[in-house]
This record gives sequence, structure tokens and C-alpha cells, in this order.
Amino acid sequence: MFTFLFKYPWAVFRKGTFVLASGWPAWLLWLSIAAGAALIGAVLWQRRHAFKGLLSGWRGPVIWALQSAALALLLLLLWQPALSVSTLKSQQNMVAVVLDDSRSMGIAEDGKKRIDVAREAVDAKFIDALRKKFQVKLYRMGAGLEPIADAAALQGSQAATHIGDAVRQAVGEAATLPVGAVVLVTDGADNSGGIDTETAADIRRYRIPIHSIGIGREQLQHDLEVTGVEVAQRAISDSRLTAMVSYRQAGFAGRKAKLVVRDGGKLVASREITLKSDGVAATEPVVFSAGAAGAKTLQVGVELLDGEENAGNNAVSRVVNVESRKPRVLYIEGEPRWEMKFIRRAIEEDKNIE
Repeated sequence: MFTFLFKYPWAVFRKGTFVLASGWPAWLLWLSIAAGAALIGAVLWQRRHAFKGLLSGWRGPVIWALQSAALALLLLLLWQPALSVSTLKSQQNMVAVVLDDSRSMGIAEDGKKRIDVAREAVDAKFIDALRKKFQVKLYRMGAGLEPIADAAALQGSQAATHIGDAVRQAVGEAATLPVGAVVLVTDGADNSGGIDTETAADIRRYRIPIHSIGIGREQLQHDLEVTGVEVAQRAISDSRLTAMVSYRQAGFAGRKAKLVVRDGGKLVASREITLKSDGVAATEPVVFSAGAAGAKTLQVGVELLDGEENAGNNAVSRVVNVESRKPRVLYIEGEPRWEMKFIRRAIEEDKNIE
């Protein structure tokens, strides 16, 4: 009924902007209302004795308020109030359909992979319906954005998912293409750390609506995800490093798990931990040796648990540059402290520390 009476649905009007179509300045409207209200008040005040019974007590202010409101409404109509509503024009705007093609889309739920659900959501019927009104351009999303011909090109093989960067790139094409809206089809798994405030501000600046289609459950029933690893980027050969492994899990509270550090396929270090409560972010340290000099790509994470629904989010890679140089330290102190015994021991072991 609302659409029948006002042409557009209520959701469109909520995003509209109130304007005065007459072109006259708004300040003149407010000045006219104030002057009219003052004039009505003055007239009523002059005639208060002639209409003493009518204007006595609370009746006078009420009559003044009603007459002033009627005058304000009349003046507002003269200024031609209107609602400016932004809508996409048929065949004059482009809709960018962004499809998540990351590895997490390969997770099977209820006997069907998320990537297959996404293909069904944007099948030929859906795209044809859009193309009746708009130009349509399809993209697949991973670490970046890549144009594709249709949803059949999705493989669920992208190693990373940077939703913020992909959406910013999609709306950024409005500089050269008539992008009117973005349809984002994703499971929401983002391993870039989320959308930061700068990226969100850039997206908001284009004022392009983004419509999301969620794929998969919001939370897996049995899964452990390594959300981050902090480790030094540079180290000295054979020194001991500590990696701080952050994770969250669901369905394995109280279970034992093993933190591991691997250099290629070689196990460098491991440590047994007890998993925290479901959904609670936790951080655990694991200590390992930097080994021989050279650039190393370490896989740090938690060994796969029995019954995990997603086997691809248990570890992350970190690059550590191990150097063969020997540090030279100049230690100056007014009097010997307890640290001195360690320095003497290092000198005795020919560590070249001064």
C-alpha cells in the first residue's frame, strides 16, 4: 500500500533527504514563521480585553499555538517541501557482484560446499533478472578483486580473503564506471584483520549501497582457528625465539591440543596446551630455536583436531630472517650488578660480547 501511494517502498524513503523545492532559502522560512507567530501573539494580546472570557487562563496560549502551527504549515507548503530519493536508473547503472573465492568457501555444511551454495545464489536466473534492469559485472574475491565471466569460474582456491580491500576496489571503479550498487556474496571469513576505519571511510565516501548475501553458518560447531601469530622478523642464528599464537575455537573446550612450529616439513618445536572456553580468544606462547642462518618460512599453529570442520585455518605462515652475525655489546655501569655474571660467562664461551 505504501508503494502504491508514494511510488517507492518505505526502505527507499528512509534513505531520502528532505529538501525545499522552491529554491527559497530555508532561513527565510524560519524567519517568516517566527514573525508570523509574533504577529499572532501581538494581535491576541491587544484583543485580550475584548475576548476576556475566551483568552483567559490556558485558552490564550493554546489558541496562539494552534494559529501559529497553521501559519507554519501554510508557509512550509509555499516552500514546496520534498524528499530527494536516490534510485538506480534502468540500464544506466552497473551492479558489481563480488563472489568470495577463498578456501573457506570449500567447507562442506549439510552435505554441500559453501562455494556450491554461492553458485546457486547467483545462478543464471539471478543474473538475468538483474540484467533486465542494470548492467552487471561479476568479480571473484580473494586477496584482491578479479573479473570473471560467470559463477562457474569459482574454485574456492584463494589463499587469502581481504573483504575490505576488495569492496573498496569494487566501489572505486565508480570513478570510471557507473557503479550503482555492490552485491557481496561471502561467508564473512576475513584473514586480513578485518575492515579498518580508513578502509571503511574510503568505502563510505563513494556513497554506494552494499548488499550482502551470507553463505554458511555464522559459527562452525567444531573448529579451531589460528587468528594470528606474533614472532620476531629478524633473529640471530641458534637463538631462541618465542611465537605468540592467538586462536579461538568452538566445540573443543578443555581438550588437549598441540602448538607446533614447522620449517617447511620439519618439526622445529611443539607444546601441549589445554583449549579455553568456546568462542573465547586466547594466546599461547611456543619457544623454538632459530636454527642456521637464512630466510625461513615458518608454519605456526595448532595441529588438526579430530572432528574439525575446517582444516585450512589451523596455521599461518611467518617469514623470519636468521642472520649469522655476532652481536657486539658495550656495557657501561658504575658498579657491578647481577647481570655481570652472565656477561662473564658469555665472554668465557667466546661469544664476542664486550
